[in-house]
Amino acid sequence: MALEEVNVFNMADRRVEGSIEVVDPTGDTALEKTFDLEHEQDQNSGGVLGATGEYVVSVELVNTEIAGSSQASKTVSIDDTDAERIGVVFNTNEEYDPIVIRVGTTPKDFLEVAN
Repeated sequence: MALEEVNVFNMADRRVEGSIEVVDPTGDTALEKTFDLEHEQDQNSGGVLGATGEYVVSVELVNTEIAGSSQASKTVSIDDTDAERIGVVFNTNEEYDPIVIRVGTTPKDFLEVAN
């Protein structure tokens, strides 16, 4: 599995539909995209991380909730735009939040929250 700069993973036990927005360190919207993912599908986007700094990642689900959650927002820090990636994981594993937003460099960094 190849990662792009922003990755949305559906590891929940149901289809998820919604939108993701990423705001860059200058306050501009770097990504605004919808998704409609079946269980274990993912969506990847490139051309988002133009500079190092703080990015605000917001996701919102439509017509569904996971463990009572339908939205999440988190500010993440990108220090290396060539190596670091943003991942959003929807999951129904009770050990983790239903919507996890984090920075990583490999698929395992994101998918460990679902296994």
